[in-house]
Amino acid sequence: MTIWLVILSVVGALGIASWCGTIWALKTSKPWATWAATAIVAVETSVALSALLVEDTSGDTGLAPSLGTIGLPCVAGFVAVALMWKPRP
Repeated sequence: MTIWLVILSVVGALGIASWCGTIWALKTSKPWATWAATAIVAVETSVALSALLVEDTSGDTGLAPSLGTIGLPCVAGFVAVALMWKPRP
């Protein structure tokens, strides 16, 4: 279980750093910000799905009970990116 804690901690820290960087890029009107946010959502979704579907040494799914609400952060990311791509008045 310790390796899962390390993986989740590293992925969580990278996620927080990347979203903070995206917020900064949007506030300073960087032209690459929406593309970066789209890439972040794609990576976060693939990492979440792979963590959810990988089997541990016992043959059970590794993080299914821990990540039962995995869809909620991904949906929030999709909504945020959709709003970024929406034309501004």
